[in-house]
Amino acid sequence: MKKNFNRLLLSVFIILIMFSVIGSTNGVAAGNPNQIINVQGDSIQTQLQSNFRTMFCFQERTRLTICSNIGLNLEIECDALRIGDNDVIIEIEGERDLTMTMTCTREESQLGLMNGSLHRARNRNMYRYLEGFCISIACNSECNCQCKCDPLCTCECDCQCKCDSLCTCECDCQCKCDPEFICNPDCPNEGSFLKATLRIRATNQNRLSQWAYFDEHAQEWVTVSTINEDNYLTAETTSLSTWTLLAPEMATSTMGGTIVIITVSALGILAISVLYLKKRR
Repeated sequence: MKKNFNRLLLSVFIILIMFSVIGSTNGVAAGNPNQIINVQGDSIQTQLQSNFRTMFCFQERTRLTICSNIGLNLEIECDALRIGDNDVIIEIEGERDLTMTMTCTREESQLGLMNGSLHRARNRNMYRYLEGFCISIACNSECNCQCKCDPLCTCECDCQCKCDSLCTCECDCQCKCDPEFICNPDCPNEGSFLKATLRIRATNQNRLSQWAYFDEHAQEWVTVSTINEDNYLTAETTSLSTWTLLAPEMATSTMGGTIVIITVSALGILAISVLYLKKRR
């Protein structure tokens, strides 16, 4: 009798494991990194070559992989001790070299982004913040421009030497910059940053979530089209802002209901099995 009961418990345990496996996704690397840099602190400043995939592993917890088709002067701040285990990939496309900053945090209280908080997005749907990861991205173009002299610039001397045969006339004129080659000292990034691809490892908790950015002007969250590609939730954007994952409120309710159903089903199987064994006894 005892052996039968133990076998029954083992069967129920196996069923629960099968339920937990269903719907789960195993992380598969979306391209192996060319190098891995272990960062023991919260920040790093470095330069990245174009088309060179680099993984930064902060505090042996949070993994942030960066790849770009142009050179990057990169500064990253990452609160890995609070974020914990997470795997994020950022791919940048641009026309010329960029200086980029990334700040990774678990929450952004100034934006109301707290664990479990509800947000009404631009599409008027309700979303809940559960991911525990948000990233603010900003960049400027690397300015190496120099004003060149207008090739048509000529220096005309308006002076006349009288009497002295050794008299020389010094021209006091300056060639101005070619109007078609304007050197802006602020060197804005317009025309240099093209787009970014954001990827985050898919899990049971976030598999229905969508990437979303915060619109500073409208003061609201905007969700974007998100697909599951190689077990990474993936989105493309031409906007650099604060980004995170938001889960549809109906989806979070459905996930909670699914857990309840699984639990009740397992308990029901266990109860029926116990009654069956007692009846046989």
